[in-house]
Order: sequence, then C-alpha cells, then structure tokens
Amino acid sequence: MDSLLDLLESNGKAMDIAEISEALQQPAEQVRLALAKFVDTGAVVATKKGKYALPEALGLILARTLVLRSSARAARPLRGGADMLLSERGVLLPMLDDLILVRPEPRGFPGERMETCHLISIIRRAHQTFMALLHIVPTRPIEPTKRTKAKSARPPARPSGTPQLSPLDPRLGTELVLEGELLGAHDGDMVQVRVVKMPKPGGKLRVRIERVLGDAEDIRVQLRAIAARHGLGESFPDDAAHQAASIPTRVEEADLAGRSDFRRLPLFTIDGEDAQDFDDAISLELSEDRAMLGVHIADVSHYVRPDTPIDREARARGTSTYLPGLTLPMLPEALSNRMCSLMPGVDRLALSLTMEIRDGKVVDHLLVPSVIHSSARLTYTQVNRMLGAQKSDVPAALQQTLRDMADLARTLRKRRLGRGSIDLDMPEAAFTLDARGRPTDVRARDRGEAERMIEEFMLLANETVAELARTTELPFLYRAHERPDPESVHSLEALLHGLGIPARLGNSPSPARFQRIVADSEGKGESQLIKRVVLRSFQRAEYSESPKGHFGLATQDYCHFTAPIRRYPDLTAHRMLRLLLDGKIESFARHEKHMPELARHCSFCEQRAVQAERDADSLLKAHYMYRQLGEEFPGIVTGVTSWGFYVTLENTVEGLVSISTLAGDWQLDEKKHALVGRGNRSIRLGDSVDVRVDRVNVALRQIDFSLL
Repeated sequence: MDSLLDLLESNGKAMDIAEISEALQQPAEQVRLALAKFVDTGAVVATKKGKYALPEALGLILARTLVLRSSARAARPLRGGADMLLSERGVLLPMLDDLILVRPEPRGFPGERMETCHLISIIRRAHQTFMALLHIVPTRPIEPTKRTKAKSARPPARPSGTPQLSPLDPRLGTELVLEGELLGAHDGDMVQVRVVKMPKPGGKLRVRIERVLGDAEDIRVQLRAIAARHGLGESFPDDAAHQAASIPTRVEEADLAGRSDFRRLPLFTIDGEDAQDFDDAISLELSEDRAMLGVHIADVSHYVRPDTPIDREARARGTSTYLPGLTLPMLPEALSNRMCSLMPGVDRLALSLTMEIRDGKVVDHLLVPSVIHSSARLTYTQVNRMLGAQKSDVPAALQQTLRDMADLARTLRKRRLGRGSIDLDMPEAAFTLDARGRPTDVRARDRGEAERMIEEFMLLANETVAELARTTELPFLYRAHERPDPESVHSLEALLHGLGIPARLGNSPSPARFQRIVADSEGKGESQLIKRVVLRSFQRAEYSESPKGHFGLATQDYCHFTAPIRRYPDLTAHRMLRLLLDGKIESFARHEKHMPELARHCSFCEQRAVQAERDADSLLKAHYMYRQLGEEFPGIVTGVTSWGFYVTLENTVEGLVSISTLAGDWQLDEKKHALVGRGNRSIRLGDSVDVRVDRVNVALRQIDFSLL
C-alpha cells in the first residue's frame, strides 16, 4: 500500500486500475481493494472517469470541518496550513469534525483575512450521535368558549409542551428537529440523540432520542455525557458480561503448570489511595555488587484469550479511561478489580521480570510466567512519609527494602538523565469530590519519591522487554516517539530566545540538549512553562509495529508492558511474549501482519481517552471556579494571542484574560511572545500576574479572568 501511494505521488496525475496494476506488478483485484481503503480515508481521490490520484495532484486538500463562532464553516487542512472559509454554495452541509475534500478558491480581494474554499465531498461524517439538552416549552391551553363550557363541565386539558433540543456543543452550528418519542425524558434532561437525516445548507438536523442520561444539572450526568460524546461505553455487552460471570474467584491448581513459584518471595504493591486495580508488584534482593529487581505484572493474558467476548470489547476500548468520579475500565470488574488485581494475601498469576542490575545498568534478565503472593498493599502517601522519616504505618519488615529500592531508583534515574532522557514532570490536577461528585478542591497532584521510584522501575521493565522483543524479532507493539521536526525545533528556539533563554538547538538536536534546557530551569519560576513549551514542540508518542525508538526517553527500545489491566497494547505484549517463552515461533508471521492496524487502533483509543479525561478535568475545574467568582489568584502567563493571554494558576486551572478587558491599545508581538501597549507596557509569556475570576461558563468549560 505504501508502494501504491509512492507511485501516485511520483506519477503526479490520475491513473486507472490497469495502469497501477501494471506498474506495481500486482493483481488488479488487490489494487482495487487497496484503493478502496485509501478512498475511504481521503488519502486517494476517485475521479468521475474511474481514475485515481492523490488529492494534491487534483488541486484538492483533505481537511476537517470547523464551525466558527459566527456559525460559518471553515476547513482545517490535515497536513497543516491556514484555515479556509467554506463557501456556502453546494448541496451538502459539512458538520463539525467531518473529514472533507475541498478546493481552494482564488482570493477575492487582497488582504482578506481567510482564504475561501469549495466543498468537493464529505469523506466521512464524524458524528452520528451527540449530546443535547431537552427543554419542554409550555404551550398555553386553549381558552374554552361559552359554547364549549355549556357542552362539558370537564376541566380544561393540562397545558402541554413542545419539546426542543439544543446541542451541548454549540459548535454544531445548526438547529435540531426532534423526531420520534421522548423515551421518558423530562424537561432539563440530557439526552443522546442520533442523526436521522443530515441537513442541506440552511436546513435543520433531524434527530431522534436514543438514550436519556438524566438531569443535566447533575455533574455525574455531565461526566457520562463526556464519555458518551467520545464513544466510551459505561456497561459491557451482554456476552462479555456473561463471560466475566464465569471467571473463577481464585487461582486453581491447574493454573500453576509451567509457572515459577514466587509465593515465598517478599513482594508488594505501591499505588495511589484510590486505586482499585493493581497491575504491578515489586521485589528486591541485594548482594555486594548487584541488585535483583523483580517487576511482577498481572498475567491478564491467562484469563483474556484472543477473540473472546471480553477480548473483543477490551480491544474496542483500547484502554481504561479515568474521569474524576467515573472510571470506564477496559476489563470487567471480575478481572480488573479481582482475579487480575495483585491484591495482598491471595495467590495471583503473573508474568515476572527479574533484572540483574550493576551500577544502574541491566546486565541480565529473566522473564517467566509465575504465581505470586503479595505481602502488602502500600500507598504512595505511606511510603513517602516513611522515606521522609515521618510517622508511617508501613510494616517494619518492609522498611529497609523500601529504603534500598529508593537508593536503586535514584541510581537508575541518574543514569537515565545522564544519557539525555528528558524529565517533563508536568503537574496534573487532583480533585476532592463531595458525596454528589462536585469538586470541593482542585490542586496540583503531589509527586513524591515513592511515585518516582515506581516510575523508574516500570520504565526499566518496559525498556528491557522492548529490547527482548526487538532482538528476537517478535511481532510486537512498541511505544514510538520520533524526534521533533526541524520546523518545530526552530519555533521552540525562537520562543526560548523570546523568554531570554539563548538556546541553540540546530536542525536535529539530541534529547540531551532539551534535557539541559529543562534542567537549567529547575527551581526557577518559569520551570513549568519551559517544560510546557518543550513538550509542545515534540511529536506525539504513538504505538508502532516497528522499534522506532523513544526520543523523549533517549532510548532505542521502549514499549508498554506493565499495565495489561488497563491498556490493550500491554495485553498484546504479554500474549506475544508468551509465544516467545513457549517456543511458538512458527506463529510469528500470522500475528505480524495484524500489528500495523492494531498499532493505529490503539493510538486512536489512547487519544480518545486522553481527550475525554481533559474534557472532564476542564468541566470540574469550571464547576470549582464558578464557586470562586470574584476571588483573586496569582498565576503565570502561559499563552499569548491577538485576542488576549492565558493564565495558569498554581492549582493547574487555566483561564483567559481578554484583550478587551485591558485599558488602552495592545498589539501582539509574535517574536517576543508578548502583548505590547503604550508606554513600554508589555505582558509576556512567563510573566507572573495576579488575576480575578470574572466569568465562568460551565457548559462550555470557559473561565475568564481579569488582570489586577
């Protein structure tokens, strides 16, 4: 398929199937199937004459639909470039996020703010369902006439109402017409609607209610709406639920065949206080010149076999999603919270990786299926207190082991940073919720020595397993993080110069150069801002069927292996490793051909979950800040635009100070990343400011500040 795209790109003009088949020396039917897949994604365009070409060869651009504040529609090119205003002529109305093909139109007048484009086709509709608010608009009862009164003494009929729907996302940009029944929905309920018929330009979108979520004022309903909007299911299908009900409640003797017995090995788990599933346990044995670090991961693959109902649903979800107050697990509770959770005091099946470490380097390792028996379930808070010489209820028998583990983690971290691994420890929001799920506090989550220790051990385990997969040519899903492109590097360099940091990165800087910039900012007021802008310049980490390396970690080998309860790539890694351990090399080719598509799917699922979690965080932050209206906070300027500047508070909440609220005239200086006013006044990226909470739109998750 890569060859097909290369051929169309080099040819530069439309070709028919026979021409492509001859050029590639491939059967025409194979070419037809490949072209159909590309046409479905917009990567290739089929002409009216039955020929095929890349969009660029036909003067077309693949884009996503945007809906502007004015309700006008625009196209955002997928391969970069300025947004273009969609002309209104045509018989199709593209909706928000639709994948479309457009043709740029000549500029009407010099200096126009946006180019315009003409819609050629809608490749794929982004949304067939979405969330809406139901309003019942009362209608006046008909006043009875004298004649009516004489005929009947019955009271007039109860006033009825007209149901109206308004989309939760105002960017939908069109009115809704309800067809069908209310399904028991009441005034003020949030409902999920399905498109019955797409509108033409100027028309209305016809929908029907397919699910009633409940009172739109209930924050838990709002979280469920976020999950539904991203296509995340709350309940499991009947066949998966039925299979989960048949899962045993304890490890059976037959399960132990071929497993190493580590039940007498002193090991334990360390997780957050609110954790319900425990993927990993750790152990440590020391001698004079070496450390034997054990990372024991729940053997989910023993219970979740390929192409079973649970497996199909786990693959569809791709990952667990954690919204504040609402967890959407990848696996049913019978697995995630019980048989695959490494709880203390019970036998559990695991895949155990023992690493022999000398001077912070793994010199040998052993990976085996095992049975383990965790001795304790520790929390980060407990361990941090103990390591900080504070009063703690960590069992005395484990305290020296934990101190030794902390020493080992510091050695591993020093070695990792020494090779250039970039430490971008960004603050995450932590919420305190009341009994109704409402946020009573928002703060930056604390990360202590215990969290960093577990992170180092899991990073090391993931690297070790990825190296094993690469050297044995195992069909595998790697975690790939490619180096930033030169344009992003140059933009970052200019931004850092604007902040007074004379960084010289060049076209292809090593990870160590970025790490030095981050390390030099530690302890300074702009440290988090520097990490943020460095992170923005990086490409997104994704899953890949080939070992492309991990730029941010400065390592050739990396994968996800340590969380099979909550990530499908980790479960896939376990399955492939069991093939290797069982000597089933003949099956490698069969699995290898599925890895590229699985990598793309898992990357998509991860981004879907990340966006849902961001939306939920923004929702709870808006709820919390609504109760802080009029309050004043210190913050840092973390974004500067022509319409104002963004300020991030210490509790991770971000809001906008609109330029319209500033006295005098202000202009954006893009090179200095600053708004500049008269009298040498400026507001620059990284400035410390004090702001007041002026407005909060909870529905849109928008927070407006004013500068003090």
